[in-house]
Amino acid sequence: MRFNIGFFIREAFKNIRLNLLMSVTAVTTTFICILVLGAGLLVSAHVEGLIGSVREDVAVTAFFQPDEKEQKIQAVRDSVEGYSEVSSVKFVSKAEALDNFKQTFADQPEIYEDMGSDVLPASLEMQLKDPSDADAVASKLEGEGFAKKDLSYPQQTISRLNEVTGYMIWGLYGATALFLISSILLISNAIRISIFARRKEIEVMKLVGASDSFVRTPFVFEGLVEGLIGATLAALAVIWLNYLFVDWSRQALPFVPISGNAVDTVLILAVLIAVGVMIGVIGSFLSVTRFLRV
Repeated sequence: MRFNIGFFIREAFKNIRLNLLMSVTAVTTTFICILVLGAGLLVSAHVEGLIGSVREDVAVTAFFQPDEKEQKIQAVRDSVEGYSEVSSVKFVSKAEALDNFKQTFADQPEIYEDMGSDVLPASLEMQLKDPSDADAVASKLEGEGFAKKDLSYPQQTISRLNEVTGYMIWGLYGATALFLISSILLISNAIRISIFARRKEIEVMKLVGASDSFVRTPFVFEGLVEGLIGATLAALAVIWLNYLFVDWSRQALPFVPISGNAVDTVLILAVLIAVGVMIGVIGSFLSVTRFLRV
């Protein structure tokens, strides 16, 4: 019998209709699997974008002790200006630090209304020529008498971001793996039930000369369609959630450089739908190989 894709698609939807509850369960599980995977990809993409933004504004800040002598501050400043890795040095006095703090929290005056001018320490802000020199400059500053806790620079922020989000992303991928297995097994079970429900038709098809591939193909298409539906719905939900997150972050987190361009929506859609189709095809192959003896 010749290959007729229209026939196979009609048969696939017929199987889904006859076994609707199991098919809906398989689609739902695939949806959850792809949604969790998509969330992991979004988190990873936004973290990479955030790290890129941090690297673009490379600065090392060294905070002086509250009782640091003026002569010591000037000596350190002169020394730092001679670092080959540093492009510019800015001294921020205690008063300037307080003014900057007030500007940052201008809409929350209750935070600083009782703060004195000596609360915040003076500091040196150093712009670097190359982001990769942050650790080297930090080591030199420790030689000037600064403790690690008195230094703030991008590599620290990047390391903390990587550490925190690393656990989150691996947790999401772990959950994805569990749902992936569940989706494959549910689709496989749905196909098995379809095979059982149509066993008489399969016998008739074999009697009239249908080939093995002709008999098996509609069931493979059934799994493919279930995976495709669940993955497409989840992929669209992921893109929508990303849009909502970016829009929310611009209002709620104005100081955090979250960019909508950090996520390649076309690539995300393609990857998620491809994974969903793969789930459906693998699940259906498991069933036709194990339960459909033709």
